[in-house]
Amino acid sequence: MKIEKLFHKLHAFFDTDRHRKKQHIEELKKILLKLKKKERKITHALQQTNDDSLREHYQTELKIIRVQRVKGIELLQQLKEHKKAE
Repeated sequence: MKIEKLFHKLHAFFDTDRHRKKQHIEELKKILLKLKKKERKITHALQQTNDDSLREHYQTELKIIRVQRVKGIELLQQLKEHKKAE
């Protein structure tokens, strides 16, 4: 009886951890999608503008977004690989 209760507690603990990891992956996917949309919007605005200072601002913003996306994609791949290893 005691062993069964202990087993259920352990199982619930590990399921919670797995659930948190899955939730983290889903949130990361949403963030990456938002960054991609923002990148497209700024790229479009960059193509439409003729003002040099505004173009420079957009280019700087694009560089930042691209770096964030690359880091996010790398993290997502690591999380998925770690999930498969379990």
